[in-house]
Amino acid sequence: MTIGSTHVPSRQSGSRTFTPGGILAGVDPTESLTTRLAGALADLGLSHAVISPGSRSTPLATAFAVEDRITCHVVHDERSAGFFGLGIAKQSGSPAALICTSGTAAANYLPAVVEASQARVPLIVLTADRPPELRGVGAPQTIDQGGIYGVNVRLFHECGVPDEATAAAAPALALRAWTYALDAPHGPVHLNVSLREPLTTASKPAPPTSLRHFRGEVQLPPEDLADLAERLSGRKVLIVAGGHQRPGFAAATAMLAGEAGFPVVADVQNRFPSPSTISHGDLMAATGWFDSQTPDIVVRIGSVPTSRSVWSWMSETDAQQLSIDDATWRDPLGTVSETYRADPAITFADLAGRIAPSPADWLPAWTRADQRVAESVAGTLVDEPFPNEPAIARAVWEAAPPGSTICVGSSMPVRDLDSFSGPPRGDLAVLSNRGANGIDGLLSTAAGASASDGRGVVALTGDLSALHDATALSEIALLGLPVTIVVVNNNGGGIFHFLPQASHMPPERFEALFATPHGRSLTTIATAFGVDAMTVDTEEDLRSAVGTERGPLLVELRTDRDENVR
Repeated sequence: MTIGSTHVPSRQSGSRTFTPGGILAGVDPTESLTTRLAGALADLGLSHAVISPGSRSTPLATAFAVEDRITCHVVHDERSAGFFGLGIAKQSGSPAALICTSGTAAANYLPAVVEASQARVPLIVLTADRPPELRGVGAPQTIDQGGIYGVNVRLFHECGVPDEATAAAAPALALRAWTYALDAPHGPVHLNVSLREPLTTASKPAPPTSLRHFRGEVQLPPEDLADLAERLSGRKVLIVAGGHQRPGFAAATAMLAGEAGFPVVADVQNRFPSPSTISHGDLMAATGWFDSQTPDIVVRIGSVPTSRSVWSWMSETDAQQLSIDDATWRDPLGTVSETYRADPAITFADLAGRIAPSPADWLPAWTRADQRVAESVAGTLVDEPFPNEPAIARAVWEAAPPGSTICVGSSMPVRDLDSFSGPPRGDLAVLSNRGANGIDGLLSTAAGASASDGRGVVALTGDLSALHDATALSEIALLGLPVTIVVVNNNGGGIFHFLPQASHMPPERFEALFATPHGRSLTTIATAFGVDAMTVDTEEDLRSAVGTERGPLLVELRTDRDENVR
C-alpha cells in the first residue's frame, strides 16, 4: 500500500489456501469479500483509493490498504474526499475508489457524485453500512443508504452482509462496477456493503484474477458517416465544443478542421494550438461577429459552452445545428435538429479526407477577426491597472509551468480564463467542475489531480469557492502536494454583479443576499492549515509565484467587484 507519498509494506500472514469456489479456507467471509473486491479492481486497473477514517468501513479500508497496487489517500472530510477522488479520475481518465463509513459520511459524497455524473467522470463509491437488523431501529450512524445517490449513479448495488456466496461473487461484482463506470457515458457507481461486527481487519491481499475489461467506443456505421460527410462537404461549418473532451479529440479535430477549413470555437478545457482554433469566441460573439458570419451548419460537441455570448447566439441563430455525442442528451437550448450518436474524436478522425473544404474565405475571415480581438485585449490589459480579474487569468495562463494542470473554478474564474487566456497552450491540461457548475470542491479536485500523478497543479479560484473548500488546505499541506492556489479575493460573489439581481433591488439587500461580503483573508486561513501563503499586488510577483514549481502555496490578490464589472 502507498499512503500519500509513503510506501507501507503489506502485512503478511501465514499461508492459506483457496477452495475451488474461490473462498479463502478458514477466512471470515467479510475479509474474503473485501480483499477479493479490492484485488479484482486492482486487476482491472484501479490504482487510487480515497479513504475517510471510520469504524464500520474497517474491513474495506484495510482490504484496499494491503493491496500493493493501490495507492490509498486518507482524507478526513468525506465531502472533500469525494472531490479529491473526482480530481484523480479527471486527471487520469480512470476510475478512482471512494471508501467511507456509514451514516452522514456517505451523504457527504453526494456533491462529488453529482459532478461526476454530469461531467461523465468514472468513480467507484464503496460505502460501509449497518446490517439489516440495525436499520430503522435508531442505531447510531445509520441512515437509509440504499439508492442515496438516486439517478446520479450508473449502477447501485446492495452487496448485503458478506457470506460465502457474496464473497465468491466479488470479482464478478468488481467487473460489473468497472464496466458500468466506463460505459458511455462514464460515471459513478455505488456499492453499499453491509458489515456485521466483529469488523474484520484484512492482513493479506487476495490472489490475482483473470479479469480484463476492453472499453469499446461508439462509432458511426459507414452509411451514417457517409451521410454526415455529404452534409458537411463544401458548407460553411462552425465547430463548437463545450465541456471536457477525451484524449484524442484535439488531434482529430485539428486534422479535420485544417483539411476542411472549419473554425473551431472551444471551451478553454478543449482548446488546442491549431490554425483553425478561435481563441476569443466569447468576445467575438458579444460584439456581433457571429451574426455577420452566419454558418450553414453548427457542429456541436459536448455540453453547451462556458461562454454565455456563444450559447445565446446558438439559441437564436437560423443555422442548422447537429450534435455528435456518444451517449445521453445534452441540448438545453432545444436547437439541435440532427444527432449522430458516436464518439466525436473517432467521428472526426473517420471524416478526415472525406469532406470537400468550406469556401476559401470562410476560415480566414474568422482567424483575422480572432487576431484583431487578441490585439485589442492585449492592449486593454496593458492599459488597465493591475490587479484586475481578466489580467490575473491571463497571467496565470501564461505563467503556468509546462506540463502542469490548471484547475479553474466555476463562476467568474473559468469565464475569465475562457475569454482572456490568449493563444492555446498544448503543454497544459485544463480541468474545471463544469458538469454541475458548482463552486464546491475546487481545491479538493486540484489536490486529487496532483495526487494522481504528482504533476504540478495551479488552481485559479474565487474567494467564496476557496472558503467553501477550506478543509482541503489541510490535506494539501499534509501530503505536500505541488499545488499553487491563486485566489481572486473580491470579498464576495462577483458574478452576481453581472446578473439582473444587481439592478433589481436596493444595494444593501443585494450585498446581503447575493454579494455576501465575508471580510476574510485567505492567506491567514491557509497559514493556519499549514500552507505557505502570500498576498501579491503586481503582475510580476504573480507570474513569479505561479511559474516557480514548489510545494503547496496560496497566492491571494485583492480586487474590487464593482470595478471588475466596469
